[in-house]
Amino acid sequence: MAFFCDHQFYKLMIYGFVFYVLVLSLLTFSDAASEEPIGRARRLLPFQQKTIVISNVVRNHEVLNVHCKSSEDDLGLQHIRFFHIWSFRFKVNWKGTTKFRCHFTWKGGGDHWFTIFKDRRDHCDYCKWSVLGDGGREKPMIRTRWWKGYETGRDDFYDWDK
Repeated sequence: MAFFCDHQFYKLMIYGFVFYVLVLSLLTFSDAASEEPIGRARRLLPFQQKTIVISNVVRNHEVLNVHCKSSEDDLGLQHIRFFHIWSFRFKVNWKGTTKFRCHFTWKGGGDHWFTIFKDRRDHCDYCKWSVLGDGGREKPMIRTRWWKGYETGRDDFYDWDK
């Protein structure tokens, strides 16, 4: 009981509050110039909500069959018509090791695997992927970059997993 009456308790409370404010301000200012301003700060917070959007733009206009799963969830087989989307939400695990792999197939196309989300690579809360498929000069998977709710016009291109 003597501890609560002592001035050391109040000093400890003040130091704790100052430390908390400093940490929050550092997280905010460290992202001021980044392309996705909340990406690095949110990476440090556990259990973040993520949204993955998959858009079917395969070159032969066929239905895209997608089966995504992680070590914790199996989202089942989804059929995405040409120029349509499918999305799912999840929370990143406390270790930051969440990973979703998807199996893509379509008529006249291939049989491909792609890691649609890796916590260390994908620092987006809203990750939009377009599936081009095979046959072009471009890589088959495109992630659209977003900033403050708008597309930036700069995309990231990826190959299928080996």
